[in-house]
Amino acid sequence: MNFNKHYNVYEKYSLAQKQVAKNLLDYMGKSNIFNTQINSIFEIGCGTGIFTKEYRKYFLHSDLILNDIFDVREFIKDIDYNIFIQENIEELDIPKSDLVVSSSVFQWIKDKDSLIRNIAENTDNLCFSSYVSGNLIEIKNHFDISLDYLNIEEFKEILKKYFSSVKYYSETIKLDFEDPMAVLKHLKYTGVTGFQKTSISKIKTFKNNILTYEVAYFICKK
Repeated sequence: MNFNKHYNVYEKYSLAQKQVAKNLLDYMGKSNIFNTQINSIFEIGCGTGIFTKEYRKYFLHSDLILNDIFDVREFIKDIDYNIFIQENIEELDIPKSDLVVSSSVFQWIKDKDSLIRNIAENTDNLCFSSYVSGNLIEIKNHFDISLDYLNIEEFKEILKKYFSSVKYYSETIKLDFEDPMAVLKHLKYTGVTGFQKTSISKIKTFKNNILTYEVAYFICKK
């Protein structure tokens, strides 16, 4: 996971990630999160602030703590936040807050049960999106490279252990690129699949212009 090297161009290539952030925000609105008394928010994996900028508009007076595994303060300097914590979220004592949010991050988490338990011990509300099984199937089929994605049922099973109310929906987002190299460039600069070194022959024989994102959105309450 070395896409921090490409954060300066991340937003240019993060087509799916922007759509997912927008859809998560819309789902939060439909689930009345914006009408809940939220005095403090903790965001896991804020990155360049794509999602942060959007939900901040609805919580102008809430204390905001941002987290990322990389030092992204240069990219979020125009966002009104209180604290930035640079730390691997799986090694962090999660601060208490009224709401925990995260967009396009949970697929990276190795021990999702432990993280969700940790979150539930420190908040009553969790809203997040994650890529799920079947994500980027074109890359899996050609390169045999993939993260260990959970399916929705596996996510639900974990979440329902710690939250009494778990709402969710899933969708498929298909991106159509001008050529296969544009597909690979998108992956390189967004880092969503663990796409690392591969053989030149594999790259040359990749002929797909389409990428399929499988996304799930969750609204969890105690």
